[in-house]
Amino acid sequence: MTTTKIDHQNGVLRICVDRLERNRAGGRVFSQRLTAPMPFSDLGELLLQLETLLEQQNFPQAFQRMRSFTGEAPEYPAGLLPTGAMTAEAVAEAKGEQATFVLRILTRQNATWQGVLEWLEGDQRNNFSSDLEFLKLLERDLRQIVKEETQGK
Repeated sequence: MTTTKIDHQNGVLRICVDRLERNRAGGRVFSQRLTAPMPFSDLGELLLQLETLLEQQNFPQAFQRMRSFTGEAPEYPAGLLPTGAMTAEAVAEAKGEQATFVLRILTRQNATWQGVLEWLEGDQRNNFSSDLEFLKLLERDLRQIVKEETQGK
């Protein structure tokens, strides 16, 4: 059995938005970091689940860690892909019914994320320097989709 370290190529997260209702977006996340698609019912849940995944897999490694005075240092995993992870092909083929985004979290400094959000159908690529900025970019692109749909009807 071989283990593969997570890197910025296989650590990409593909966000497939399947439902857009009012101000709620729901869908699935595909990645080689996962063994099955990760469903989400709104953007808040998406953010919390992604943060949990980043912590569990320790990639990218957080710039700051909680200290403990108990003498027991917490263990952090080595940043390995899980056994039975999705294939690169399955991730690349995943497509949302409403929109598809590629999320690359490059670093985690100052207790937040830095990276790139790419909206595949909108052909837009934006850098962000915090998880709040990531959410704002995602919401902006989703509002544009809703606006286009309402104008097309």
